[in-house]
Amino acid sequence: MIALKRSDENPILVPDSTQEWESELTYNGCPVAGKDKIHFLYRALSSAKEVNGNWMEISSIGYASSKDGVHFRERRQLIKPEYDWERYGCEDPRVTKLGDKYYIFYTALSTYPFTPEGIKVGVAITKDFKKIEEKHLVTPFNSKAMTLFPEKINGKMAALITVNTDKPPAKIGIIYFDREEEMWSHEYWENWYAAVDYSALHLTRYPSDHIEVGAPPIKTKEGWLFIYSYIQNYFAPPMTFTVEA
Repeated sequence: MIALKRSDENPILVPDSTQEWESELTYNGCPVAGKDKIHFLYRALSSAKEVNGNWMEISSIGYASSKDGVHFRERRQLIKPEYDWERYGCEDPRVTKLGDKYYIFYTALSTYPFTPEGIKVGVAITKDFKKIEEKHLVTPFNSKAMTLFPEKINGKMAALITVNTDKPPAKIGIIYFDREEEMWSHEYWENWYAAVDYSALHLTRYPSDHIEVGAPPIKTKEGWLFIYSYIQNYFAPPMTFTVEA
């Protein structure tokens, strides 16, 4: 059994009130090891501002680096809304290095008020975290929490994704790609989604429970360690109480 102790250094990253884009919240971070430091991607929430005629706080993805995983420097905004498919926010990064590229998957919001049809997965690709080389809308359907395995499996790129996160029941599925470009091919995804049950990992115990991919998979001597969230009764109706006088 693994014993974990909450660090006395918490919180390791707090909002910076001098930076409008991360002045409200900093959370849902994901680290990845580099050559001589740890790269850390995190969700940042701005102060309220006008976005396409709506007064709202908006999420983007920040970058920081660390030598020890506790003390961070080089903080800056890395990924922000640029295209229509992410115009209302970029949330919850999951980053994996494969080959000489870092693949950063995130939740892209295209509608406000938020709707399932406007909540999808995007990906940003970088080689050095100094600039984003490419950005793509990944899925044509409601989904979140996608992450790539850090090595190929049987010669293929492999990923995990959570689909139907906002029109449950949510499902976690596994996907294999022969080529990088398949990751943002809508034709590829439509064919995969039509047969999603064949790729789904059967993890939920009750229809009212919710699951979602957590961190990128970690390879151990026993196999792949996969961490995911499991919330019981997430979609159950709220409890009501009757008080008799």
